[in-house]
Amino acid sequence: MNNLFKLLGISLVIFLLALQIVACKPWEAGYILSMTVDTPQDGTTVTASPVTVSGTVNKTAEVKINDMVVPIKGGKFSTDFKLTEGSNVINVVATSGKDTVTKKVTVTYNQSKP
Repeated sequence: MNNLFKLLGISLVIFLLALQIVACKPWEAGYILSMTVDTPQDGTTVTASPVTVSGTVNKTAEVKINDMVVPIKGGKFSTDFKLTEGSNVINVVATSGKDTVTKKVTVTYNQSKP
């Protein structure tokens, strides 16, 4: 009987440990958050607004572009960003737990005139 309680106790501990591992997505736990901004490229001059801001993150994260949350699907994000005439600074911030990555992209908008 004593061995039965020991076995049940050990089984309970193993179950609780396994539950924590499954809940925290262990395949991401060792990753350092990284983000790329594919478009637009820093220093670009464009003649049309809006521009598409797109990129990727390597793990589950929240991405904000100038403080607006952007949807992520399959590690990719994309949204249209309205520019004003002249220089525009686009701040892209990805956050996952305590990790934060920030990228700054400057785009110049020179409206084409007929």
